[in-house]
Amino acid sequence: MAVKKHEVLHETCSKQALHALAQYIDMMNEQPNYMPPIQELVKNCQDIVKCLASTSGQEDQLWDLLTTVEEFLVRIISTVDSALRHEIVTAILDKFYSLISDPESRACPAMSVALIVLDGMDEEASLSAARWLVQRGENGPNGAGLRASLACLYRWIHEWNSTPALGDWLLAYIKALEENEHFDILIEVSVENLCSLVMMLNDPTSVRQPVADTIFHILASLRESSGAFEKVAQHVTCLLVVLATDSGQWSRQLLQNVVDISTAMIRYMMSILNGVALDKFKDKYSFVIGCLERHMSSSSRFLQLPPWKARNVTLPNPNCHVPLRKVGLLNLGNTCYMNSVMQALLATKVFSSHVVLRMTAVPYWAKLGALFAKMMHSISTKLNPEEFFKVVRSPFFTKDNQHDSSEFLGYLFVLLQSYEHRSDRHFDYSRPAVLASRPRQTPNVYYQAGASVSDNERCESSYSFRSTSPRPGTSGVKRTLPEQDVCPPPKKRMRIHESMFLRRDSFIDTVFGGVLLTRVECTVCHSSSLSRDIFRDLQLAFPEKPAGWKHSVQDLLEFYFSKETLTGDNRYACVDCGALRDAERSVTIENPPRYLVLVLKNFKFEPKLQVQTKLMLTMFYNDTVTLPTRSRTDRSAYTVYAAIIHEGTTLDSGHYYTLAKDNNQWFSYNDEVVTPAEPDHLHTLKRSSTPYVLFYRRTDVEEGTVPSLGQLPPKFQEKVIAHNKHYIESVRKMKMSRP
Repeated sequence: MAVKKHEVLHETCSKQALHALAQYIDMMNEQPNYMPPIQELVKNCQDIVKCLASTSGQEDQLWDLLTTVEEFLVRIISTVDSALRHEIVTAILDKFYSLISDPESRACPAMSVALIVLDGMDEEASLSAARWLVQRGENGPNGAGLRASLACLYRWIHEWNSTPALGDWLLAYIKALEENEHFDILIEVSVENLCSLVMMLNDPTSVRQPVADTIFHILASLRESSGAFEKVAQHVTCLLVVLATDSGQWSRQLLQNVVDISTAMIRYMMSILNGVALDKFKDKYSFVIGCLERHMSSSSRFLQLPPWKARNVTLPNPNCHVPLRKVGLLNLGNTCYMNSVMQALLATKVFSSHVVLRMTAVPYWAKLGALFAKMMHSISTKLNPEEFFKVVRSPFFTKDNQHDSSEFLGYLFVLLQSYEHRSDRHFDYSRPAVLASRPRQTPNVYYQAGASVSDNERCESSYSFRSTSPRPGTSGVKRTLPEQDVCPPPKKRMRIHESMFLRRDSFIDTVFGGVLLTRVECTVCHSSSLSRDIFRDLQLAFPEKPAGWKHSVQDLLEFYFSKETLTGDNRYACVDCGALRDAERSVTIENPPRYLVLVLKNFKFEPKLQVQTKLMLTMFYNDTVTLPTRSRTDRSAYTVYAAIIHEGTTLDSGHYYTLAKDNNQWFSYNDEVVTPAEPDHLHTLKRSSTPYVLFYRRTDVEEGTVPSLGQLPPKFQEKVIAHNKHYIESVRKMKMSRP
């Protein structure tokens, strides 16, 4: 039976209209099999939001109506297909934002019940919705809509406790404003509403976890604002007393965060004052300081948030600092191995900055520079890297198949070095790339009996593109190795002989290149031979240890550089003795690289299964490592700044993503999804997630900076601006296509 149509809302939402709304929803809920036409359904959902915005009354008075509205919206969202669901949700959010962003509106917090349509979405989906609303609000004059909407949400969170999703939604909206660098709006509106937010903590039983997290996020972000401190100082002493007298776990948790953030505020204020000004500050706030000193402060997780910095502008400035937003890369079909490498190289700021500033007219480098420039300054949160991947991918890295990220990194270095001193003018990218030398693979080579060191080095360089290296992608499809690919277990040292010396004219070698000095000494006549190998990474094998042994990156390096006895089938052909002799082999660093790349060979080949299985060993990933130099007394120290993680139980399938640090903040780059990561994320990975390629920077090397948009060459500026313009136009068309 069809439902009689009701006009849900007129120009003003009177009690009569509110009654009509309730009657309409009741009738719809009573007939769950009936679904009105799409245009009517979308309009009625928007009218429900508009009517709720004009209601009045306490939470208990509106409880029955709101419960009915929730049931209706949940039923609609859960029964329609995904395309229709998207249309309804965006229509509701569009109406929702138009009402909360009106400075003249006093929208009732009961309207927040409409956020039920976001229930069940993950944090990233909620953040994407918030980003869309922020971009919508940026079209207004001087951010008036953004200010009004933030103030409205602050008022709601103080007045209303019946919408569980409200705290999460407010935090997502704040994060979206942060990404778009609307710090002036955040500081201004937050300071205005800070007293009411802080006072909410006086009643711990009524504060939900998401609301508390949002309040502490705001307080921590305002820790360098003098205006915010003055507001907090008015209430913090009473708040400390209230929370300290309650022995409940929740109150103790709130108390600790209040102490930590308030102490950080005071320390910052005292750090920027001196002399008479500092003495006056201490006198004025002596009581607050004394109250806080009675409690022990700690390093709250909220203090890891970057403080909001006022810019005093609301429009994008091409010469401003790089935005907080990080940009992900779309997976084009098992291209996670390429995406992970790109993010790690972008985090190598000395390298990525040189590419965008100096290599605009060099084949392949120019394509890489265009991608890096967009990753640095895109206003979207994800990019399609196809333009770069389609010209850089060699025939050996086949589309939609699994490949090894370290193998691709080696290939990319060789490709870039091959064209480092050529012009991009009239360059034909449709022709196959001609490499100066073959890309480095991961051969498993023994020193052969009766061969000299140089003979074995020639053996090491004569490898094939058909590597037995693991090739994880994203599909989980397994790859069977042919019999001829079977190699003996990896030695502790695997080296590639590419050239005798570092190329001083090569930027690749300047950044990543180092030189290994290998000495082989005959145990009979004690004569020795020296050889040098250039390297851009060190591939570290695991020594045999008892079960349960905890390895570390530093231990693997010590194993790599430990002395090795060449005996049996591996005896050394001594020239002076004229016979095969036992020998001692040692390796040191003659020229330490500025940036050290380590590949952990945490796999072994299972001949019976014909697969590469992960070792799954207990491992500590050192934040700092050292390398032995030729003098043996000096060691070069390095700190980690990026890691390519392999996720999966075998290295013949799985997925790659990257952890990288920027200005002491870690981020996880998982294809198009980028999220902040805890500082100890590298040490708390699941057993099946193992760092495969580690990137370290030498401690005497500056981290480097990201060039602003205005500093980029005109060619790359134009590409970034065109990309951002296209993104804005696509968003605008999407909005215009809605009813």
